[in-house]
Amino acid sequence: MKIAVLLMVTVAASSIAGDYVVGFGDTLWELSLNFYGTPLRWEEILAANPHVRGPRYLYPGMVLNIPGAGYIGAQSGSGFYSASVPTAVGSGRASEPILSRLQREGAGMVSFDTVTPLATVVQVNTEEERERRFATALPGDILEIDYGSSQGVEVGQVFHLIREGEWVTDPFSGDRGRVYRVAGVCRVLETTHATSIVKLEHAYLGVREGDFVVPYSSVGEVYINNEPVAGNTAVHVLALKNPDNRSAYAFDVVYINAGSEARFSPGDVFSAYTYGEQVETRGGEIIVTADIPIADLVILTTERRSAAALVVSNRASRLITAGDRLYLVRSQVAPTR
Repeated sequence: MKIAVLLMVTVAASSIAGDYVVGFGDTLWELSLNFYGTPLRWEEILAANPHVRGPRYLYPGMVLNIPGAGYIGAQSGSGFYSASVPTAVGSGRASEPILSRLQREGAGMVSFDTVTPLATVVQVNTEEERERRFATALPGDILEIDYGSSQGVEVGQVFHLIREGEWVTDPFSGDRGRVYRVAGVCRVLETTHATSIVKLEHAYLGVREGDFVVPYSSVGEVYINNEPVAGNTAVHVLALKNPDNRSAYAFDVVYINAGSEARFSPGDVFSAYTYGEQVETRGGEIIVTADIPIADLVILTTERRSAAALVVSNRASRLITAGDRLYLVRSQVAPTR
């Protein structure tokens, strides 16, 4: 059984006022960042939409007026593309959006190249007295980073926070890479010569001292081609986004050992299988049983030699684990317009 999923396409704003159709994961903070280049104008969007009770009352399909941001195309065929992905089963988290922008921006990565951060978090929960400070920060908490006005930091600037994880080995090449998980997104409140005070706007992990500060990167469009591909392209699962899990459930993210260098793109679909075995029939004939698909995954983001993929369905009790082999079943193709 398959379900149709509508994927929101991020479209650049033009110079005239227009409407925007809210997608999964959208917030006023991010809409202000996308359309105005700063998250600080979210109240302008709220004021222009009196039918919205508050910033927490956005829902997919709601139409917002974005003052001065341009018409974005609410009608079918302009701002949406239809895609079919296998339905998730056996998951208590089935209400989570598939391929939402927040999921993609928080996917993380495995890097086989050296990652050089802009800065690090030097203090968390700065707003609290030292003896009352927690070791981790949650959304709304204040942090300090060792990156200030002397490096060109400005008030309102947005950064991603990432955490260095474990080493993993590519089973094909034997090369070692490092897992980097997105801890959160922060916004600069004020700067000094050498440091900045930032507010933690989103957190995927509790942010700690020592987490890396890197440039904020938004995600682009994702298309899914529904036609199966020929061939037997295989990749391996290197690690899971959640370091506390041994297996990946529906809507969990995993890291695979191939990326843009292998011409993989966001939207490519992979499947994992339980493989056939040799069995003897009653007549004494030896046959090989069928390979049974156990899970389907969609690539969210790609690095040069790795990619982050979302588990969009679990078809059996057997779950995805590090080391599993995945096979390409659909290749991303942008539709003609």
